[in-house]
Amino acid sequence: MLRGGLRRIIKLSLIFFICWISFVPDPFQAQYKLQLNLGLGMLFLLSLIEQRFNFREYFLNPSAAVLGAYFLLLLPGALSSNQAFVFYKDFCLSAASVFFIFRQVAKSKDYQEILYCLVVCAGIVSLLGILEMFFKANPVYLYLLDNPYYLRFIGKRVMSTLVHPNIVGAYLIGCAPLANYFYRNAPTYRLKLFNLACFCLIVAGIILSFSRGTWFAGLLICSFWLWQVGKKKWISYLWLGCLFFSILSAFSIFGPGFSKRFGIVRLFYYVRFSHRAKNYLITWDVLKNHPLVGIGLNHYREFAANFTRYRLNPEVRVPDSIYLMHLAETGLLGFLGLMLLLGVVFKKAWKNRQSALFLGFLGLLINMAAFDGLLWQTTFYLFWIFLAILSVTAGAGEMSVKNK
Repeated sequence: MLRGGLRRIIKLSLIFFICWISFVPDPFQAQYKLQLNLGLGMLFLLSLIEQRFNFREYFLNPSAAVLGAYFLLLLPGALSSNQAFVFYKDFCLSAASVFFIFRQVAKSKDYQEILYCLVVCAGIVSLLGILEMFFKANPVYLYLLDNPYYLRFIGKRVMSTLVHPNIVGAYLIGCAPLANYFYRNAPTYRLKLFNLACFCLIVAGIILSFSRGTWFAGLLICSFWLWQVGKKKWISYLWLGCLFFSILSAFSIFGPGFSKRFGIVRLFYYVRFSHRAKNYLITWDVLKNHPLVGIGLNHYREFAANFTRYRLNPEVRVPDSIYLMHLAETGLLGFLGLMLLLGVVFKKAWKNRQSALFLGFLGLLINMAAFDGLLWQTTFYLFWIFLAILSVTAGAGEMSVKNK
């Protein structure tokens, strides 16, 4: 009876946590990071009690061992130890708490209810974004929170509750395969309609984010899904259609906004001459100077300029790729730790690569190659939630996209 009560408390708390990362803008989340970490620590303690302090279940497994090794490799190369340690402490406490809590929850069927809550939240986030685009205003950023991106994107790309269109896109691309799964497997007609509405809203939100990284991630996971279900010829049609769209966009057929972001000529120019291209060269210069352990967590924006001849405004002095940033800040050792952690989980999850959760996580990982996803609260937590659940629920047929 006690264990059942604790399990319900943990499940309701995690549903609240999902709502928190979905609806609370990033600056507010960062402001209350200490309180959230304390709450996650209490949940971790409750989950230990619910499992009768079965430490073997938590810590004596390959995923936990690799996670611990990864954390140990993150700190050594810090140029400013105090600055790195503050970020390191928050990073590791948050990541470890979420990972172990959700890993334990994933051993019960409660995790599907929590993921369903995530899908519903994603549908609401998309709906709010669509209303924002329609009315060209967002009351949250007008009256409650100063959003530096507001004037730049309002009425052009959705920000919804997540501050920046790239965060909206990454969050939604992770949720889209889950929404598709719950729609296809709804037990009643009414629930099927509701889940379909959530899925359509999420897809609309992805489109209106106008995030190239998100669109590209969506294209790749759709191709992967088509390959898995045996519709390989449709992959060629999909890519040819996207190429045709990009060529048409170059001629401003869909308007100057599309031409600027998706026109094929503009895309080539952006890859070659934008601030991203310079940041790739800066990352290479940093890595040449600090190859093994990097310059330290949360150091790129402040210290990277000391190791290169390229000069950029600090606002855009980030490589817009979490993998390149991780490589520069933690060196080859830290990056190897991250790849090893992902490899251990992927090796197990590959058995169930047709699952919606796997596709969502794959989409998130691809999208984070185009922005610094682990530095934003929502995508940071989403990454660790997916990683934790996949490290457990890799059995054949679990949340499969082939289910009807």
